[in-house]
Amino acid sequence: MAITDRNSVAGVVRAHQEAKIKGVGFIPACRLDLMDGHSLLAYPTNITAWGRLCALLSKGNLRTEKGKCELYKQDVFEHKTDIIFIAIPPPTLNKQFEFDVAFKQDLNGYKLEFGKKLYLAASRSYNGDDRKRFYRLSQLDVPMVVTNDVYYHVAARRELQDIQTCVREKCTISNAGYRLHANAERYFKPVEELERLFSQYPEALARTQEIADACQFTLDDLKYLEPEWKSPDGRTADEHLREHTLKGRIKYLKTMCRHLY
Repeated sequence: MAITDRNSVAGVVRAHQEAKIKGVGFIPACRLDLMDGHSLLAYPTNITAWGRLCALLSKGNLRTEKGKCELYKQDVFEHKTDIIFIAIPPPTLNKQFEFDVAFKQDLNGYKLEFGKKLYLAASRSYNGDDRKRFYRLSQLDVPMVVTNDVYYHVAARRELQDIQTCVREKCTISNAGYRLHANAERYFKPVEELERLFSQYPEALARTQEIADACQFTLDDLKYLEPEWKSPDGRTADEHLREHTLKGRIKYLKTMCRHLY
């Protein structure tokens, strides 16, 4: 299981803790919504790749106001090493039952940059054109992989997800309209159900395990690393800390005395 929040990894610590309690394998990841390209799912395969992903998000956060993240394709290309990417296609086809040219151009650029570390997301939307979408995806010369596009763990939680959407969009259930999902299918599905839904593309389902096996990083790998420090005069770090603390105390007391008198 992977958590891919939009341009954030804020929820992965809690998810990691809950996954350990439940005995579920967990992959920390992220969805990258770009200013100049189609979205990508990013899966770091090791601890250095996780550091690059965090640095990428920090770069986007510093460009704009608090709570937002502004990322561009070039940013991703500069931090791509050891990260697996899944390109997210548009949810619908155009009038010619094709994907738009803009998406195909972005995908070609991603292929040049990411090579074999690029996959193409295949999710069922249940809007009536899934077969056509999957066929067109299979023609794009990028390996398809099944993604469940999960928003809640069981179908009964769809109502809660609708309420959260209304809170985010500042609207009500009665006037939310197309801002709500059309059905309650975006829940965790068992493997048997996924095998049935993607029976025509079993290799796309098999690639989920391929990606999971490649992603060896977990949050348990993160440990505090103390910086290497060399004493200029042979004293220990604690002795230096004590000296600076005493100097700071004397400075503070002198300042307080001036205010008093």
